[in-house]
Amino acid sequence: MHMRPSRRSWRAVPAALATLAVLTAGCGSADAGDAAAGTAADGGGKPFIALSNGFIGNGWRQTMIAKFEAAAEQAQKDGLIGKYKVVNAPGENSATEQVAQIKSLLLQKPDALLIDPSSPTALKPVIQQACTAGVKVVVFDSAIDAPCAHVLQNSFADWATQAAKPLLDGIDGKGSVIVSRGVVGSQPEAEMYETTKKILAEHPGVKTVATVTGMCDGATAQKAVLGVLSSVPKVDGVIGCGDGYGVAQAFATAGKPVPAVTFETNGRALNYWKDKKIDNGSVAVMSDPGQSVAALWEALDLLDGRDVPKQLTFPIVLVEQKDLDAWAGALKPDEYAAWPWTRELFRQQVEAVKSGGESVRPPIPSAAG
Repeated sequence: MHMRPSRRSWRAVPAALATLAVLTAGCGSADAGDAAAGTAADGGGKPFIALSNGFIGNGWRQTMIAKFEAAAEQAQKDGLIGKYKVVNAPGENSATEQVAQIKSLLLQKPDALLIDPSSPTALKPVIQQACTAGVKVVVFDSAIDAPCAHVLQNSFADWATQAAKPLLDGIDGKGSVIVSRGVVGSQPEAEMYETTKKILAEHPGVKTVATVTGMCDGATAQKAVLGVLSSVPKVDGVIGCGDGYGVAQAFATAGKPVPAVTFETNGRALNYWKDKKIDNGSVAVMSDPGQSVAALWEALDLLDGRDVPKQLTFPIVLVEQKDLDAWAGALKPDEYAAWPWTRELFRQQVEAVKSGGESVRPPIPSAAG
């Protein structure tokens, strides 16, 4: 869920992350691709894949770009693509800047354009321009008002469900909880909050003692939860959307035991959960930064003329206690858990979407990539 005004800014990590090497890697990937494959005109007839990213200033986005670049580099070595290029729009999720960069990309004549958009509406004209030029457009991580584009995203309702149900089951369906909301007023957050309320209504033994706005960001949630702890009774759980590390810090600061929380899916949060031996119904759940890799496979299948639905819903990443050690050992501190989508797994998920069957669940990576 990347809610307005910034699709990932509501769960931003410290600002220093925005200066990580991935910023230059995103631009450098184009040079690496060009060095290996030449210009679009002499790419040996293999596709040129471009990715436009509307925001880079947190660990989720940086993981998303890193996963795409690794997959694209391998696809290039395997002869599936001629070259690739990543462009990260500067600033705070500016649609104007992203539109300008997409226009610049289109002048380079990519065969397919992948977009993690800064706006569900503002990019419509430039996306239509790309489609008219014969470019295959795959938008991921967000819905988009552009009928010619293919859309691949995670389900916000699934995210909210997995953030609440395992946690409530973990506290045996009774006790007191705090609900930490995202960016109130945005469409994704509204969908998630309605889902949370429905799930809570199914658990009459659970009382909501406070609702705060944590912005799905650990630092913001820490301050918001700390502000209500003195006025609420014993808390058994905090239902959030990937802000549990900050929530846990709030309870520790207040000298209270850490309840069941909804952790972020990055290495820092998961190793904190593991090292503190928290075993109380906590979960970690967020959308999958591996969507960028799935979008790459979708673009290649579209270029091959395969039948791919216009709308694809892929599974979110859920980390439960039973899988904690595996995920915690596979991730660097600021790296987010991502499903390792191979082309075959992508195609299996497409068939699951077509048939209405159960989503594919890729294996947990054995080591950080």
